[in-house]
Amino acid sequence: MKKQRSINYARNLLRSQELAVLSTHSKSVKDYPFGSVTTYISTVNGEPIFYISNLAQHTHNILNNPKMCLTVFEGNQNDPNAGARLSIMGEAILIDGEQVESIKKRFFTLFPDSTKYEKMHDFNFYILKTTKVRYIGGFGDINWISKEDWLLETPTWLESESDMIKHMNEDHAEAMDLICFHKLGYYPKNVEMLAINPEGYFFKSDGKKPAHINFEEKAVDDGSVRKQLVKLTHAARDHLEVVSQQEKAS
Repeated sequence: MKKQRSINYARNLLRSQELAVLSTHSKSVKDYPFGSVTTYISTVNGEPIFYISNLAQHTHNILNNPKMCLTVFEGNQNDPNAGARLSIMGEAILIDGEQVESIKKRFFTLFPDSTKYEKMHDFNFYILKTTKVRYIGGFGDINWISKEDWLLETPTWLESESDMIKHMNEDHAEAMDLICFHKLGYYPKNVEMLAINPEGYFFKSDGKKPAHINFEEKAVDDGSVRKQLVKLTHAARDHLEVVSQQEKAS
C-alpha cells in the first residue's frame, strides 16, 4: 500500500511538471554523461515524450545510444533536497507514422509556442520507452518502480477525450473555476480544459501557463473521469462554503 501510494505521487509529479533534465550518453566525449533541459508531455500510459531538433547534441547522442534518463523534480525554495524527484530510465524511440499527428496535437496544445519549431523541419518527437523508474518523495520514501508497476493500461475513455473536454468547456466552466480556487488558490479567467490523463486534467486561463489538477483516484474506466470531476466539484463547493463562513465571521 505504501509503495503504491508512492507510485501515485510519482505519476502526479510527472503530470504536473513541464521541464526535465534529459541525460544521454555523450557521443563526442566518450563514456561521459551529457545533461540538457527539455520540455515534455507524457502519454496516458505514463511514458514521456519530448520534441527535439536533429541538430541538438542530445539527439546525436540518442541516435548513437538510445539509452537515457529523464529526471523530473519538484522545486522547493527552502530545501531543494526536500522536494520530490523522479528518474525514468529507458530507450528513446523516434515517433513516426500516424501516431505523430495525435502526439503533435497534444504537445502543441500544452506548449503552443513550440509550433514555431515545426516550420524548421528538423524537430522530431521521441518517446522514452520505460525500463525502470526511481522515485524519491522525501526521507524514507525512496522506491525503485518496475516497468510493470509504472505503466498504465490505455484508458477506455481515450477515444471520447475530445468530447469530454468540449462538454466541460461549454457547460461546466464554473465548476472548473471552483476546482482551481480550491486546489491552486486563485480564480482563473476564461478557463479552458486542454487535456485529460488518468491522474487528472490540464487547463489554461488568461495570462497563465497550463496547469494540472489531480484527481482523487485514477480514472481509467468509462465514466470514471466524470466521477472524479464530480468529486472535485463537490469538494470545491464545500471548501468555498467554509471560506465564506470564515469571511463572515472575521
